[in-house]
Amino acid sequence: MDAMKTGALIAQARKEKGLTQRELAEQVYVSVQAVSKWELGKNFPDLPLMEPLAEALGLTVTELLAGQRGEEPGEEAVRDTLRFSLAQLGPKIRRWKWLFLLAAVLLLGLLAWLGYARVRELSPQPETILTPIDLEERQNALVDLLSNQDGDDFLHMYDLTLADDMDGAVIRAELWTHEGLSKSWELLNMSAFHSEHDFSRSQLLAFRMTLRKDGSLPYRIRLGNSVVSGISTELQEAKEASYLGNGMAWNFAETPTVVDREHGAALLEIYLIEDQTMGIRTVYDNLREGAAALVVRLCWQ
Repeated sequence: MDAMKTGALIAQARKEKGLTQRELAEQVYVSVQAVSKWELGKNFPDLPLMEPLAEALGLTVTELLAGQRGEEPGEEAVRDTLRFSLAQLGPKIRRWKWLFLLAAVLLLGLLAWLGYARVRELSPQPETILTPIDLEERQNALVDLLSNQDGDDFLHMYDLTLADDMDGAVIRAELWTHEGLSKSWELLNMSAFHSEHDFSRSQLLAFRMTLRKDGSLPYRIRLGNSVVSGISTELQEAKEASYLGNGMAWNFAETPTVVDREHGAALLEIYLIEDQTMGIRTVYDNLREGAAALVVRLCWQ
């Protein structure tokens, strides 16, 4: 097939029909530039356009392919058509092949990730891991706007990966003085993580507490699908409540932490200081005389 001969035949037949390039382009739904390139022999019409183009020009498809009138269908024309179709479809086939390969790679990657996640979920997990979730600047700004004005707010979120044999957990508050653990009370008791039908080793742990100057402690805790809220008044009954407002500091878990089977893991440590000159970042189980600390702890059950 000769693009120049076919182009000349298209131009001749178009003029004989009294059609402009635009009118022919509109009949076969292509651009004027496409018709111009055909007639100049720069491009060959795509095979799907051959039949409507031949009909618009009063030609046969064989005549268009051969570039001359009176051409009868024959073996050579068939071979030329096949070669031409392969030449046109080759780049498209290659392009689709690469798209198919890319899609296959992405699918395999997704399947591999899902398989890894499933294997990880089913694989033995000997320890319970507590991983802090950092709040972004905008989230912290929103927390500040929602904070209570009559106390100090503490909001923290964690990803909790449960050990295979951890069927439950307790979150409790502890009051420490220089004499050691003075008082302990329960804030949340989650006694059944596992169920036959719905269990995920990964749980969200989030809590918000407000330490008020009168010693009351409003709190809201979410562990998995359980949410508990209330107001703890145990601190009000302790003489250490008088330290509130006289200087305070706090620590909280900032790196992934293994929840110790005996002692649990401290989620938040609030240091209540009688005198700011005494220093503040002392360890809660080794406090100076006159100081106190409120500790929120996640423990095994």
